[in-house]
Amino acid sequence: MAFFPVVDDDGLLVGVISITDLLAANLGDDEIGHADFHTSPSMDGLTRINPLLEPDEAIEQHPISKLMSRNTSTANESCAIGELSKTLVANRIHRIVIVRDRLPIGIVSVGDILRTLGGYSDS
Repeated sequence: MAFFPVVDDDGLLVGVISITDLLAANLGDDEIGHADFHTSPSMDGLTRINPLLEPDEAIEQHPISKLMSRNTSTANESCAIGELSKTLVANRIHRIVIVRDRLPIGIVSVGDILRTLGGYSDS
């Protein structure tokens, strides 16, 4: 998964960093936002095809605060799957951080919702 919550010293959610944030930084494009780029697990092999997608050493030295998305969609743990789905579609995102009092307690992805609605489990 290329999506991580970013927290402050108190553990409160302040943003997220995703593959889109890393790609935007790697390509030197501050205008690419998380809603501008659709990603999927198939992107894992793209660095073999396009060397531009390989991490630049300079980016590896950037502080996360300069790369992360601060405008983050969240949901609380009592949010219904239908409402969560609407948020994902409306914001064109694939994952959302689940919070309790701004403390991240989990992440729900489109895949999680599809597995739940289809009655599938990982076990």
